[in-house]
Amino acid sequence: MRCDHHPTCPGCPLLDREPAEQLTIKRDRLQAAFDAFPHLQLGVVPPVGPAARTEGYRHRLKLPVHVGQNRVTMGLIDPVSKRVLHTPDCPVLAPALREAIPPLLAALHRQKALHSVDLRVSSSTGALQLVLSARQGKFHRHDAFIARVKQAVPNLTSLAVSKADQHRRRIMGRDPQVAAGDIQITEKIGETELHIFPGAFFQADPLTAAGLHAVVREAVGDAQVVLDLYAGVGAYARMLAPGRERVVAVEEIPAAAAAAQEGAPENLEVICERAEALDLAALGPFDAAVINPARRGSRPAVLAALAQATQRLVYVSCSPETLARDLDVLAHHGMRVVSVSPLDLFPQTSEVEAVVTLERSRDLRRWPTGEGEARGPWGDDEPSGALGRPQRLLALVIGETDEHGTLQQGRYRRLDTLAGHSLLRIDLKGAVVPALAELARAGHPTAGRHEPTNRFFAERAGLLRPFVHIERTVEGSAPLHGDLVLALRALGASDRLLARAGAP
Repeated sequence: MRCDHHPTCPGCPLLDREPAEQLTIKRDRLQAAFDAFPHLQLGVVPPVGPAARTEGYRHRLKLPVHVGQNRVTMGLIDPVSKRVLHTPDCPVLAPALREAIPPLLAALHRQKALHSVDLRVSSSTGALQLVLSARQGKFHRHDAFIARVKQAVPNLTSLAVSKADQHRRRIMGRDPQVAAGDIQITEKIGETELHIFPGAFFQADPLTAAGLHAVVREAVGDAQVVLDLYAGVGAYARMLAPGRERVVAVEEIPAAAAAAQEGAPENLEVICERAEALDLAALGPFDAAVINPARRGSRPAVLAALAQATQRLVYVSCSPETLARDLDVLAHHGMRVVSVSPLDLFPQTSEVEAVVTLERSRDLRRWPTGEGEARGPWGDDEPSGALGRPQRLLALVIGETDEHGTLQQGRYRRLDTLAGHSLLRIDLKGAVVPALAELARAGHPTAGRHEPTNRFFAERAGLLRPFVHIERTVEGSAPLHGDLVLALRALGASDRLLARAGAP
């Protein structure tokens, strides 16, 4: 594939690589995430299934916009200049999107309130759906502007306006309101018809998504009572519903839940609720469950409840790192991986989708390390690491400490700073909790146990618990636990630092 905007545009970092090499890079990323958890014994990742097409595959664009004096530019952000690149002829966009962009940009001229554009095309009907993000959710001469856009863009059947993020941290706006045309467009994945509301998540390429659906259907097997958690517009639930006794779809976004409900068969129940607020035990039990969380993965409490509510779990993930972490949580609660199917849904990028099938097994809460035993962190408030009386621990604490320091409970040495925070190796004279409490009183609380930064560490590094690991006890030692290895990688740790920190 040739692109005049590469490599300035960051959207297709693997464009120069041959298709086979791209698939190897994706597989290696998934393998590296799995290898951070050697106690799970996940084995060798199978080859990545190729995409149905490698260009012209994206049926949706979500891009920031800059409205200048003489022209409107739309594209990703240049990582060097921090300006909006102008890529109207992006070759990974579906042809219908590329055709719609020039008249759309002409209609957007001089609309200074414009922040971003969300445009999608139905591969089934050719209908276009557009969401324009505006400051305060309004444009200058709003009604006349909406009419001009509607007239300018052929096949535009659904037009909405959302409120832009006033801090400009997020590309897409919130609370889209239909300003012209229909409230939804219709799309298909295989034979499954779906209704797409403005701003709703949907797979980038419905053609490749049909292969993904086939893998999920096979993994679910002949299960009669099925849960679809983080269901979105109900793509999996509606695909699985025919011929089954009961399918329950859970989705927290009202518009997506409404789309899943519209025209649903009688055996499909849609619940609009956050997964974290749901009593899965009361809904179940289920023969099988499909879970398809956002890139950040799921919460340990949800996974624990899910492991008790079903005999078979099909986890669909777009993030190898949070997937591996969540598989560790599920193993703690008795779910064993039986198959892994990686697929390429985003050609020209390092992103890789994976469908993992798990079944009920024994809880994996401790395991031999060669020098004693280790435990995971998911069952109580205890840290990961070696079992026994602690002698040395690793902790990431907030802020920059001195290179060396003395505590009443021991001594510490700073291995490095990451994102402005300190990775410490602490030799203990006493117990773990008093040593960490002493650091907290000195202004260095533990990462993951500090409310002002918890969201940063969860979103940036996938850290869902305090960053504390028992490296050595009187009885033995343990390598750094996998979720902490992946957190350090996400924060920019070098291979050398990971080795010093005891990564497996």
